[in-house]
Amino acid sequence: MKKNFRQVTSSIFGILALSLSLNSVAQIPSELVGKSIKIIVPQAAGGASDAISRLMAAELSQRWNTTIVVENRPGAGGNIGSEVVAKSPGDGATWLMSYSGTHAINPSLYKKMSFDMVKDLAPIASLATLPFVLVVNPALPVKNIAEYVAYAKANPGKINIASSGNGSVNHLLNEMLSLAADIKTTHVPYKGVAPALTDVMGGQVQGVYASAPSVMSQIKSGAVRPLAASATRRSEALPDLPTFGEAGYPALALDSWFAFFVSSATPMALREKIHAEINKVLAEPKVVDQLRARGASTLITTLPEFQKVINNDLEQWGKAVRASGATID
Repeated sequence: MKKNFRQVTSSIFGILALSLSLNSVAQIPSELVGKSIKIIVPQAAGGASDAISRLMAAELSQRWNTTIVVENRPGAGGNIGSEVVAKSPGDGATWLMSYSGTHAINPSLYKKMSFDMVKDLAPIASLATLPFVLVVNPALPVKNIAEYVAYAKANPGKINIASSGNGSVNHLLNEMLSLAADIKTTHVPYKGVAPALTDVMGGQVQGVYASAPSVMSQIKSGAVRPLAASATRRSEALPDLPTFGEAGYPALALDSWFAFFVSSATPMALREKIHAEINKVLAEPKVVDQLRARGASTLITTLPEFQKVINNDLEQWGKAVRASGATID
């Protein structure tokens, strides 16, 4: 009888321990219970911001047993969607998926903004870093950056490079390489990287700088040819692809980060709760593997650490914008 009692007691404590363990691993902040969470992606569907947002939404929805909706609000280089979140209530239920190409470039690029990217938005979690890859149509007779630069010098202005819009990160990367290599190409802005990539594959334009997640399948299928990656180190998903730094252009050795933000009116205590939960998701092996398969690497930081990254990128990309001469309004 005592043995059975000990067995039952042991089982009960085991179940309680498991329950407590699960609750410590996954628990929606109490302030968000009963609320529908919305993630605003200020770019068109099909890009890295969209892919990472949907991955995180799926994981957190299951983890928290709540509804998380991803909504694309493209326009004005990401400012339209960013403004929606900047002016949203500070209840933690409306998130912005932002990345360095929007967050660190737009304050220097746009002279008139109806909100302050730095003061009105607060980070709740860094998510990932990934390279932007210069890919070209396979018909272009170049196989690496040295050949690309030589071809561009022999054919000034004849290489048409697409971007997702004036002042976008892919536009600025092209300007930075043009300055560093003393070459001239023709910039062709599109409304999003997906249609730009379609025209690269179709031969209407010769190349584009695209985020690794948005172009991985096309690289693997041979629909486009990668030449180099803008990153500080080689991507695990593309180990044979050199960085621009390795190719002799360290000015393009830049890591692009992706992160969630909320209105700065959101209490710090709630931001920290959400941050802790997202970091747990990012530490899961399956999430690490899914991001790696897309060409991205997880970026787990404290909020003060990530704020330093943002401040540094504001200065670095601001210099790139000024050097390029690009302005909006």
